[in-house]
Amino acid sequence: MNKINMIITDLDNSLLNQEKQITEYTKNIFAKCKENGIIIVFATARPYRSTQILFNSIEPDALICHCGGVVYIKEKTILQNGIEHSIAKSIVQNMSQDFININLGIECNDDFYTNFNTKIYWKNVFHKELNVEKLPLGIIYKIVVGLEEIKNMGLYNKYLTKELYVEKMENKVGLIMNRNASKLNGIKALIKHYDIKIENTISFGDDNADIEMIEKCGIGIAMENGNECIKEKAKYICKDNNEDGIAKWLEENILKKGKPAHNKR
Repeated sequence: MNKINMIITDLDNSLLNQEKQITEYTKNIFAKCKENGIIIVFATARPYRSTQILFNSIEPDALICHCGGVVYIKEKTILQNGIEHSIAKSIVQNMSQDFININLGIECNDDFYTNFNTKIYWKNVFHKELNVEKLPLGIIYKIVVGLEEIKNMGLYNKYLTKELYVEKMENKVGLIMNRNASKLNGIKALIKHYDIKIENTISFGDDNADIEMIEKCGIGIAMENGNECIKEKAKYICKDNNEDGIAKWLEENILKKGKPAHNKR
């Protein structure tokens, strides 16, 4: 195994358990990794505001938020990949006209604007009211679309420009983002900044947005509770998120420097 300089982990259904918490055991394992000089990165679809609340358990060295829409080192922004305001406005207006009951939202700056109550998808997600005729000014990182109306992902294509793509998340919503907004591109920006090689990185994930980084990082590890498509691409599969799967893998294979404890099936 190559020397590991950086650990990149997804949050929901990966590092976080079903209660959206980080256990003391996982916290301690990550603290030991940091003591060994390993850079810790959170790579998530979450915005900065809902990632920051986890810092009292594990404070990462860097953050990849909005699936690569924005990358931070501490609080400094080093990369941004947003959607042009006029294009976002056109997409939101056209979708709301074509699908009268469609649930729409946008992440702009560090605020979430929706035309629906976020409780139908997530717990404790604060939102502001979305006016589809007058979107707020600022950097729009993603458009969130409920899958109830648009169940066929191919129907998105007519709304997208060549600079945009759509990703399904947790089979709840579609995320429309800039094509340059990916976790892998965020990782590339970070390894350039820290002057390390991608083969000296480990990534953990469970969902579609994690596939690229699982494939391209030095060691890509899928969660046992992850999608089958990501397990097929992973080098190893660790225990699930409710069993401290990531921390146990790191303890056995990085801190103890043993052989991989949970091989791919």
